[in-house]
Amino acid sequence: MTFLEDLRKANIQAMKDKDTLKKGVYSLLISAINLAEKEKGEPLTNEEAIKYVQKEVKQTKESLDLTPQDRTDLIEEAKKKIELLESYLPKQLNVEELEKEIQVFMAEHGLEPIKKNQGEIMKGLMAKLQGATDGKSLNIALAKILK
Repeated sequence: MTFLEDLRKANIQAMKDKDTLKKGVYSLLISAINLAEKEKGEPLTNEEAIKYVQKEVKQTKESLDLTPQDRTDLIEEAKKKIELLESYLPKQLNVEELEKEIQVFMAEHGLEPIKKNQGEIMKGLMAKLQGATDGKSLNIALAKILK
């Protein structure tokens, strides 16, 4: 079963349960993935579809940061949305795990821990850790290592 099929089944269940938050999130993801498939001309792989979930998590976190603190209803809704979206992502690596991955990558490729190598490390690790981290988290971990 593909990722899109899973989302469609979850969307149907959310409609039956009258859960507007889940229905809204699932509908948004289904629409984005369907549009991407039309543009590509073929079905997306599960890895490609997960990128849309990551994108939505990132956008929701950014809007959460901009939400006024007195709007607790919006903050709570955004947190629930993030939690729901993250349940569809692979386990996310924490900073310590990312630092280990960076050290291993640099050793495998003979790179020194200098700022000049940041682009190469980011590019290589984003491809390797696809879905397990985002660029912001990786950048934070990388900043701790590079001189």
